[in-house]
Amino acid sequence: MTELLPLTDAGLVDVEGLPEPERRSAAVLIEAGVIEHSDLTHESLAASKVSDFVSITRSNHPGLIGRIGDPSVFVRLATPLDHSDLLSNDEFIEALREALGEGILTGYDLRSRAIYDNFPAGRYFVYSHSSLNHIQQLVTLAHRKGIDGWLYLVPKVSAFLFRDDWGEPGESVVALSDGRLVVQGQEMAVLFLFDEAAGLSRFHDLVTQFAKKDEADEQGLIANSWWQPFYYSDVPRKGFEEISLVILSKGDYEATLTVLSERTDDVVTALMRDSWTLRVDQVWVNPPFFRFLNGGFK
Repeated sequence: MTELLPLTDAGLVDVEGLPEPERRSAAVLIEAGVIEHSDLTHESLAASKVSDFVSITRSNHPGLIGRIGDPSVFVRLATPLDHSDLLSNDEFIEALREALGEGILTGYDLRSRAIYDNFPAGRYFVYSHSSLNHIQQLVTLAHRKGIDGWLYLVPKVSAFLFRDDWGEPGESVVALSDGRLVVQGQEMAVLFLFDEAAGLSRFHDLVTQFAKKDEADEQGLIANSWWQPFYYSDVPRKGFEEISLVILSKGDYEATLTVLSERTDDVVTALMRDSWTLRVDQVWVNPPFFRFLNGGFK
């Protein structure tokens, strides 16, 4: 847990020059984990954290897990996700499987509609994975490295092409009619909303070092690390690659398709339907995932 600032006998934060009412308020905010001791000397950061806390807790977002490092987060992360509603969406899944089989797509995700729209620009990554244990360890590591922010998690159904160099296919891998292999899974889309923009660079370095596999028997990684982790930003980032996120929406659900920019027009043309709406967003993905879209395996 975040180390709390010592309080005086009167329950005040012991900071020289801070008026008593503000010290009492600061004590409450620190005890609640909203701000830290060091934030009291950075007024703009403290104000931003308090503003985030108010807006986030009032939003009642269905995916909100809590603050990175808060013990309650790990209790919530131990709860299995319910994918049943997503799996019952036959129209989306059948259309997307068909597009995957025809070579139009390299993969797709199906999740609740607009679930991660309208988050603060430039302050978050959306990170995908299939293992709760992996996410638990990643969040623990982020906290130990002093990366602060909020955590959101929602279920999603995914399918993507399997690369032969990844090793022996697991039970979730099925073969298409042309022999290509596809990973089908019940996964999660995790949004890391960082307190500061610098948190994105630190998180990227963390994943590169501890959650990205480069060798089959590589040691020192967190559980269930992938050859090609997948996470994206909504704004340009140094070293990241721009792609299209094609979003098909109908009712309570949306399908998100990661598409190379030069293939976007073809994908949009192939997937135009009267039965759903379609829009194209630009996102920036980490280099290993960009290599996946181009046919690479790590």
